[in-house]
Amino acid sequence: MGLAKWMIKEGYNIEEIKEVVIKWLKFTNPSGYTGDGCYKGNCEKPFVKNGCGGMNPSIIRW
Repeated sequence: MGLAKWMIKEGYNIEEIKEVVIKWLKFTNPSGYTGDGCYKGNCEKPFVKNGCGGMNPSIIRW
């Protein structure tokens, strides 16, 4: 989320943001994400293990 927010602030368009975010997600976890990591307590796990890379579950924003 931080990368996309920064890109918006810097004036990147939606296609540029989408391209970079997809590349970032593939880089951080080539196997892909399940999309339910936070519901299963994976916030403290690294990206490559379907986690949030250490994000604190008490500050997750929906």
